[in-house]
Amino acid sequence: MLPPNESPKVLIVGAGPSGLILALSLRRNGIPVRVVEKTTEHRKGQRGAGIMPRSLEVFHFLGLLPKITASMIDVPVMRMYKKHEGVEIVKDLTITPYLDPTPSIPYINIKLLGQDNLDKIFRAELEKCGCEVELGVEFQHMEQYDDHVKVTLLKHSLDGSAEPVKEEASYDWVVGADGAKGAVRKKMGLKLFGETTLYNFATGDFKLEGLVPDRWHMWGEMATTMISIRPTEVSGVFNFIIGGLQLEDTSALCASRETIIHAIKVYIGNHAEALTFGEMLYLSSGRINIRMAESFRNRRAFLVGDAGHVHSQTGGQGMNTGVQDAFNLGWKLALVMKGHSSHRLLDTYDEERIPVVAQMLQITEKILDRTAANSGADGGWDRSGHLNQLGVNYRWSFIVLDEERKLKGPEFAKTTTYDADPRFGVYAGDRAPDASGLVRVGSQAGTGVRQFEVYDPTRHTILVFSNEVDGALLTSVNVYSRELVLACVIVGRGKGVPELTRVDRTSLMILEDSDGHAYDSYMRVDAARTVYVIRPDGVVGARVGSMDGVKSYFAKIFT
Repeated sequence: MLPPNESPKVLIVGAGPSGLILALSLRRNGIPVRVVEKTTEHRKGQRGAGIMPRSLEVFHFLGLLPKITASMIDVPVMRMYKKHEGVEIVKDLTITPYLDPTPSIPYINIKLLGQDNLDKIFRAELEKCGCEVELGVEFQHMEQYDDHVKVTLLKHSLDGSAEPVKEEASYDWVVGADGAKGAVRKKMGLKLFGETTLYNFATGDFKLEGLVPDRWHMWGEMATTMISIRPTEVSGVFNFIIGGLQLEDTSALCASRETIIHAIKVYIGNHAEALTFGEMLYLSSGRINIRMAESFRNRRAFLVGDAGHVHSQTGGQGMNTGVQDAFNLGWKLALVMKGHSSHRLLDTYDEERIPVVAQMLQITEKILDRTAANSGADGGWDRSGHLNQLGVNYRWSFIVLDEERKLKGPEFAKTTTYDADPRFGVYAGDRAPDASGLVRVGSQAGTGVRQFEVYDPTRHTILVFSNEVDGALLTSVNVYSRELVLACVIVGRGKGVPELTRVDRTSLMILEDSDGHAYDSYMRVDAARTVYVIRPDGVVGARVGSMDGVKSYFAKIFT
């Protein structure tokens, strides 16, 4: 039973996807949190609607996926038109070819869901956990001490009828999820380093009739001016983007609903005659920035998402990177707050996320340049490959333990932060694969289970690939609380019952790999490394040959 959300110990400033996912991660771990948002109403608009497969896995672990799956849509086929002739089609192209899911990668295709609707799902789940987002609460100041943070907030009435009220409170930790212009990062004394590009853009959502609803409509080129009109998950609602190197200052463009509609009609030419514009639901504009903070932590304060990094929207990495920030930080902060781990564990948040975000900025900048240079070619819009974030890894991390690396040195598995390839095996620091066709052995014999159903965002999972279990294994496993660690033995097909009859099955979970998918994924590299430890964030923490290696790994994690 999850404890009630009383006396919050963590203040999360900002109620976008990053802040909400962190709040959910902490609440799943029983940590009381408070989430505040400066605006007096919840955010509107599609914003970054692309959801990468790695984020879908996070949503699975947090129990969010069924509702998200029911709302999200596939990426539409892109239809390109001749500029100012509007109705003449140049070509249709697929920017993310459909791939068949596999036993190890059940979510392999990019999906779309507007952030307003995504946030709504997050908030509803968070409310079930006893935490409701507080609107109209503005972060103003904080003072950090050795054991707490003193925070000053300004509470605004939602209807503007009363004067703001100042509130002072103390928290164990503060997390800034309040975007690139947010106040938390500034009070932490951190700057966003990088550049402001020459690309201007305006974006928003309209109710619209007259366009083919299953196509992503494109006119022009980013090297000059481009306009995109894309269907959303809401019937009759389309998202538009006007942007490019030759787009003038957007203040006049975004002066009113009428000025935006006029601009759209100018850019799409003859096609505009068939369109009927309804309500404008959301409007935003700006210039593309490529920046990140030099650190995502200052003592008892952290940054997640856009508060720590901003970039080109091309590539759909932003929201997804923020989700990964939050999921990486959540389990670590929970262990420290419960007294199971030292503060040294929190140092690995920067150590693991900074290299990933730095490469993400490089990737999205290259995509922006490539798209601008080749807007009319298929290659300019290719969004396949490592953008799915399944190859994001932490092989270099201090807390990651791989005995292969110990034997062969740090260069044993050369890779960048984004491109660990599961076809060549799973190493410590990589994403932990799924596997279907597992069958329980013992009291629940015959019950099917997926590997992802074994993993838990509140504890580590030990995977032992062996057809025999001896007393030494049980003794080693029982050292760790079931609250913190679940041990799971995976045996080969037909090996389960006869060789495990003498084992105390209450001490661990026993699964038979009836289809061979788990052994195929995890044992591909080296059969001598038979034990894996999966972190609460779905990352392989250790790949070792014995329980002694497991103890060495947990010595870095637990106090």
